[in-house]
Amino acid sequence: LVFRNEGKSFCLYERDTSYLAYFDMTDEYKMTKCSLNGSVTGGFDDFVSFAVMQLSLSPNGKYLCAATDASRNIIIEVGTENIIRDLYGHKNDGFSQPRVAWSSSGQYVFGNTQEGNYICVWDVASSAIVEKLDAHTGQIRDMYSSKFSDTLVTSSYDKTCKVWLNKI
Repeated sequence: LVFRNEGKSFCLYERDTSYLAYFDMTDEYKMTKCSLNGSVTGGFDDFVSFAVMQLSLSPNGKYLCAATDASRNIIIEVGTENIIRDLYGHKNDGFSQPRVAWSSSGQYVFGNTQEGNYICVWDVASSAIVEKLDAHTGQIRDMYSSKFSDTLVTSSYDKTCKVWLNKI
């Protein structure tokens, strides 16, 4: 779940569905569904081979990054079925806790992987991992970034929390 429009609406993913649901709290919670299959299938395919485990809103509010349990993070234009980028190069499955966060500029997306205890840094423009940051001695279980500063906070199963300042 992620709030948007200064808290006037929110978006969520319901497990075992093929869409994101947007709710407008200023219009009697009107719901709009947007397919996670993009516009490629013409809206006729209700199957997806993944579950969205976390949503993160870009600093400018125009994009969502969906962390999935299928080694794929998806950048979607908010309120549409337009898939902007697919981010690969990490591993997450149904037993992991995929997490993502945006840099304050929106140029990078940070994410975890179950393969190691590091942070993957994707360049959004190229969809490439540009850096892997050694982070913890245990799996990363959560991360959050500030849209106001270049601050990323990670927590881990190693029982530590780290604050990353101006790393990217």
